[in-house]
Amino acid sequence: MDLETALELVKHGATLLLLDDPQHTLIGVNTQMYYSGPNFKGVKMIPPGIHFLYYSSSNREGIEFSPVIGFFVDAKASQKWDQKEERFVKLSDDE
Repeated sequence: MDLETALELVKHGATLLLLDDPQHTLIGVNTQMYYSGPNFKGVKMIPPGIHFLYYSSSNREGIEFSPVIGFFVDAKASQKWDQKEERFVKLSDDE
């Protein structure tokens, strides 16, 4: 990924929080797959739009896995900073 694309995703990309998942879970977003450890909290720098999220939990040793379960998510901004009110406000449908 080039620097310009990375900076754009930092500014406008989504963050998908996946809290309290069991350790050794396989988690994927589109074509990228992650093996969760004790500090895994989610995925950041996701481009806005529809993405496929899937996961497969494992036994305690991380050797045997359950069937993969997946669903679509729409990654988009939901709030923005309002300079005048100095707080986050919900985006309108037009934004």
